[in-house]
Amino acid sequence: MSDTQIDLDAYFARIGYEGSREATLENLTAIQFAHATSIPFENLSIVFGQGVQLDLDTLQNKIVGECRGGYCFEQNGLALAVLQQFGFRATGLIGRVRWMVADEVAAPLTHMLIRVDFEDASYIYDGGFGGIRMTGVLRLEPDLVQKTRHEDHRIVQDGEDYTIQANLGLGDGTDRWENVVEFTATPQAPVDYELSSWYTSTHPESLFTNNLIVERPTADARRMIFNNMFIERMRGQEQTMHEIADVNELSKLLDTHFGLPVETDDQRKALAKFLSPAQSV
Repeated sequence: MSDTQIDLDAYFARIGYEGSREATLENLTAIQFAHATSIPFENLSIVFGQGVQLDLDTLQNKIVGECRGGYCFEQNGLALAVLQQFGFRATGLIGRVRWMVADEVAAPLTHMLIRVDFEDASYIYDGGFGGIRMTGVLRLEPDLVQKTRHEDHRIVQDGEDYTIQANLGLGDGTDRWENVVEFTATPQAPVDYELSSWYTSTHPESLFTNNLIVERPTADARRMIFNNMFIERMRGQEQTMHEIADVNELSKLLDTHFGLPVETDDQRKALAKFLSPAQSV
């Protein structure tokens, strides 16, 4: 555990958590939901050329103080420290993103997630997955179908490997299980995350250096911006996609749905590169 102390009062105010300070499964579930629906997944620091730092002082200032978001290493890095200080037996893990990735395609270790151990079972906490963020913790028990505030999830096991899956079926009795992230239960050190985050935030072929990605679920919907597309899926319905017309509309969407105001002309110029065709500012 880091020596840096988290301002728990400020963090819980940021996510709107008003529960007790007991390290219970009920409270863990409530914190997961509050975090996921309050803090946007976003790669604006990369898009704006600001870089990504994973020290806890920077993460607290960015996510709590500035009301920003971040990607998995930032969000779950902060969440891991919060959960440990709260009193949970929490351990950082690492995995391979399988969401929207074909089975035959190799995926690097670029996703952080968290295991929380109780006396009778272990659970997976993941507040920082962009695209289909979990809104409830998952018991680390293979093949158990588990309800969250959005899709049903399950964890399947193959040897030492676990894969989280989400059911995208529409509740009509037809299941549509999709892989989300593959991981092992091997604990990771901060240096492992530094290495993976550096690749993710700087490699010229990284998903995050080539695309604008912003996501945040609400109690009844999932909303995402991917480059010039605004994607919305109400709970239990198929998603809809809308092409973003210009930088003005993009800025309004970022502010309205994700709490991310666009503040400078330089930021508008950086965002314009992801619209097709490119829009002037």
